[in-house]
This record gives sequence, C-alpha cells and structure tokens, in this order.
Amino acid sequence: MKSNMVFRDHAGRKVTDIRKYIADWLYTHPKGRIYIGADSKVKGNYVKYAIAICLWDVGRGVHEIYAHTVVPKPSDPFSRLWNEVTKAVEIAELIRDLAEIEIHLDINSKPGFWSNQLYDASLGFIRSLGFEAAGKPYAWAASCGANRHCQ
Repeated sequence: MKSNMVFRDHAGRKVTDIRKYIADWLYTHPKGRIYIGADSKVKGNYVKYAIAICLWDVGRGVHEIYAHTVVPKPSDPFSRLWNEVTKAVEIAELIRDLAEIEIHLDINSKPGFWSNQLYDASLGFIRSLGFEAAGKPYAWAASCGANRHCQ
C-alpha cells in the first residue's frame, strides 16, 4: 500500500519513503511516539487538506513531516471532515507496524459545535481499526501540527 500524498520535512525537502523516514527516526529515538494530525480549510471552491505525522521525542520535543492536497470542495461539510478522517487512517495504515499510532482529528467533543455530530463515529471508526484517537481539545497534532499546513 502506498499513499499518493507527498510528504515534506520542516525544511520543505521531499520525503520519498515515509516508512523508512519514520523507521530511521524510531531507531534513533526508541522511546519516541507517533501522532498523526489531520485538518482542512475551505478556500473558495476548494479544500486544502493537511496531514502531519508528529514524531514526539518524549521530553525533547516534536519533529514532523507533513503533506497537503487541494481538491474540489465537497457539497457538505460532513464529507470534508470525513475526508480528514480517511486521509489520516490511510497514512496510519501505511506505518502501523512501526509503532503505536494515535490519530488526532480537528473534530470537537463539545456538543455546541457542528463538528461534534461526527465525533463519536470518527473516533469509533479509528479505534475499531486498532489505533488510538483524540478529538478537540486533546488533538494537538491536528490543531497545532496539521492546522499550520492547511492555511
């Protein structure tokens, strides 16, 4: 399985093999943890999706690689959010055998927000696949990592 998303490091250099990149990082950071954040932003008739793979060196900080894609805007906002979920899961599936993965979504746990309507379904779907999942306000890889790359 291979993703069609192009990942880059903090300097903008293309990461041609994310599995090797992450495996090498984990080799030098054996206590490191992997988080995948997903976010999107509507820009006119298009949506910019961003995925950030956040590699947390416990006690030392986070290093990330990221990818973004621009596609025509779906007809409803729920499809846009569900696309965030599926893009994050696609990447998690590619690297699932390297380490435990937690997926962070830009979906709010508070009932007053419209994205909350997808909260239980999204987190339940991710957990049913064997990944950990978090939504707002605990989804730092989405709200701090991926958000920066979809602006």
